[in-house]
Amino acid sequence: MPRQPSSASPTRGRPRDPRTRAAILAAARDLLGRGGLTAVTIEAIAQKAGVSRPTIYRYWPNAPAVAMAAFLEATGADEASKSPRTALAGLRAQLHALADAFAAPTGRSVAAMVAAAQSETELAKAFRNEFIARNRDATRALLERCVADRSIVEPEDMDLTLDLIFGPLFYRLLMAHAPITRAFVDQLLGAVVHARG
Repeated sequence: MPRQPSSASPTRGRPRDPRTRAAILAAARDLLGRGGLTAVTIEAIAQKAGVSRPTIYRYWPNAPAVAMAAFLEATGADEASKSPRTALAGLRAQLHALADAFAAPTGRSVAAMVAAAQSETELAKAFRNEFIARNRDATRALLERCVADRSIVEPEDMDLTLDLIFGPLFYRLLMAHAPITRAFVDQLLGAVVHARG
């Protein structure tokens, strides 16, 4: 079965305009905030952003992918991790931004719909590709910076460390047995990432 291109895959044709991408994401965020994931359709995004449907498909393969990209951007996790501070503080800020996002009504709506989705639905794939993978990559980069500046003990297995960070977050997200809070993030980082003395 041919692999479906991700949102990061290069496309042919005219170069992408960052202003168009921003308008599409802004429209998707507004729809997400007003009506949840079910309100984010290609038709609704196109109308709200003032672009054509083919234009949206040049950036993302389907509506769930747009919704997840918009949700990821709305969390502020990317910006938090890039802020001018120590790598360890950037890591904490990134995960705090995720905790804040999932505590908000939109975040709870996203979590509920992802939890109810089958593993191979477009929604579940978009959550994995647009949200989990991008956050995991950002966290890997921050952990590598922490190792480079000797603020943490180098993990024996970086992939396992990433699993140990994100596993409890997404377990709480999908099972909803306990909240994802900043305090929980701090406790989790303290257990998994060992700062140098």
